Amino acid sequence: MPDQTKESTGLDKVWSYVVNNGFMVPLQMFIFALIPIKFLYVINIIFTAFLPGIAYGVALQVDFRKGLDIIISSMPHFIFEVFPLCLLAAVLFELNQVVRVKLKNLLKKDKEGISFIKQFLETIRTYAIFVLPIIIAAAFLETYIADIIFNLFQ
Repeated sequence: MPDQTKESTGLDKVWSYVVNNGFMVPLQMFIFALIPIKFLYVINIIFTAFLPGIAYGVALQVDFRKGLDIIISSMPHFIFEVFPLCLLAAVLFELNQVVRVKLKNLLKKDKEGISFIKQFLETIRTYAIFVLPIIIAAAFLETYIADIIFNLFQ
């Protein structure tokens, strides 16, 4: 997590999450999708799910009750953060497929007619309509709701 996100509060913290999870991570995934290697763009999702899993395991080992409270309080945010990234990955799969087909077309005589621009615009449309609004909701959940749920158990 960037230092500015750790130190900020309120709407500044929400904005930090939106910038990181709504713009930086999808941009990284998009850049990885332009590399003609299947599923390379999924690395961000794997780490997004993997690292909290380790933290949950450590929290459960240290104090089972407090660890369970942490898991329950972070689940709404976690689901709202990973789900839109999975939606983006589904669209980036198709974009990556177009990139791979275009690369194959350079080596073949009979070329497949597939539009990169059309798939690129579809990716941007899905990102703007579905992914970004859900990530904004996840930022609010992480900033405000997770603390409320965690304090319910205290």
